[in-house]
Amino acid sequence: MVVTFEVSGIEDDVDRRQALQTAGAVTAAAAATPALAALTSAWQASRPLIPGATVSRAMLDDWAAGFGIHARSFAIDPPETALSGIARDWAEMAPHLAATQPEGVGRDLAQIAGQYSRLIAMGFQQVSDRRMASRWWQTAHFHADRSGDALLSSETRSWETTYRVVEAGENLPDLHRLARSAREHAGRQPSSALMRAIGVEAEVLVRMGRASDAITTMREAEDVFERLPAGAEQGERHLRFMQSFVYSAVGAAGQAAEAQEAARAFYPRTSYPHASAQLTLHGVILHARIDPGEASKQALAVLDRIPAERRVKRVVLAARRIADAVPEDARPLAPVQELKALTA
Repeated sequence: MVVTFEVSGIEDDVDRRQALQTAGAVTAAAAATPALAALTSAWQASRPLIPGATVSRAMLDDWAAGFGIHARSFAIDPPETALSGIARDWAEMAPHLAATQPEGVGRDLAQIAGQYSRLIAMGFQQVSDRRMASRWWQTAHFHADRSGDALLSSETRSWETTYRVVEAGENLPDLHRLARSAREHAGRQPSSALMRAIGVEAEVLVRMGRASDAITTMREAEDVFERLPAGAEQGERHLRFMQSFVYSAVGAAGQAAEAQEAARAFYPRTSYPHASAQLTLHGVILHARIDPGEASKQALAVLDRIPAERRVKRVVLAARRIADAVPEDARPLAPVQELKALTA
């Protein structure tokens, strides 16, 4: 009894210390917030404003640089974390979006806002708040179109299609039209935006069950890639990922394996855990009909490597495609049932 009492007391002390430390950290963060906000305001006030504008060049450059940081967060962090990070910058930017700015400043600000609001829409899509996602996709379109940057307008529509096409209950013909709109905004000259728009259209066609059209469209995207200027690494990164999905989904094993090998150079697991997991799952789907039990085990292993709070929706839904591809007579298998339950 004495030993039990002493251990309990130690545990109570540890719990109490942890609670005090946590409370102290929360209190410190709360106390620091006004100071941090004051420092941000003071920094902005210290920079000379652009004539006729409510912003300085330093503010625009700072927000533009911040986009890369937020985009990186969306690639590796839970969506709630990424949304929290971007919220502060957007709150700073918002009053200036409503103000009248000189023409050039307005364009620059709209371009930055278009990129930021796209990330916010992606975050809400990932946390299954489709109402808020819709609001922010429309905001992203508004600012991208207002910027006069046709390629940004195209990319915004491509990203929206990419994120919505995996959702249950989406109207696929509507998304096909959205992908075609992305293609139209990109114009005819070879660009990463045009290649991406065509590749995204191929993904929609796969999900519509139009495998032959999807392959034809994917080859159009490959043709655009071949005509891109040298050094367009970003374009190749997106192409290989889209090839991986499309060719895996239609059962073209050779092309899928080649695309996945090439894509892994751009999406190492440590730097891009979400994309890397999806690439692995693309490969697994090829075996779902041949060896459904083993394919389901492999999909479960991919999910197990990702902490539950970091399993973004696109990864879960990629695994769900494997469970859905399993033949009817194999669906009672334990690994298949487990995978269906985990990805429900």
